[in-house]
Amino acid sequence: MWQHLVHENSPAAEGAVDDYRKAIALGFEGRWDEAEAILEGSREPLEKAEAPEAAAANHNLAALHQERGDLEGAVFHSVRAVFLYNRLHDLGGLYAALRNLAVIHTSRGETHLATAAQHQAARARRELIARGLLSAAEGGRDAAGEELKILSLSAALVAPLSTAEAV
Repeated sequence: MWQHLVHENSPAAEGAVDDYRKAIALGFEGRWDEAEAILEGSREPLEKAEAPEAAAANHNLAALHQERGDLEGAVFHSVRAVFLYNRLHDLGGLYAALRNLAVIHTSRGETHLATAAQHQAARARRELIARGLLSAAEGGRDAAGEELKILSLSAALVAPLSTAEAV
């Protein structure tokens, strides 16, 4: 317990949070190419400090990797975001991460995994409705208010087709 407080107040953690905030500001201004390197650099220090921003960093990196066509990177960061949001008991972030994970698995043609992620997202959605918290989660925000990039299922369904056409 005390170790977490030491990490939280460390200069390295504060610097990583500052970098994360800069990256998110750039990203949601439409400058995701610039934001990605900063997010990648801040992710590990955020995780070591057990900062809640680590989950959002992984979530947004998963979306960036997916949009770039790096499906392995998308799965890695998406699963990491699900794990971190679950550990934080952040139901809104978990819901958003599971939705994105379902989109990523769909784009990879992994229907069983996509269906499993959709079922888990539906469970989280029902709980968000019961708690009156769905609107924030649907708007792309986690419990800490961090902005989350939400993937489109229609875009994921097009990705495998364009890849197949190129072969």
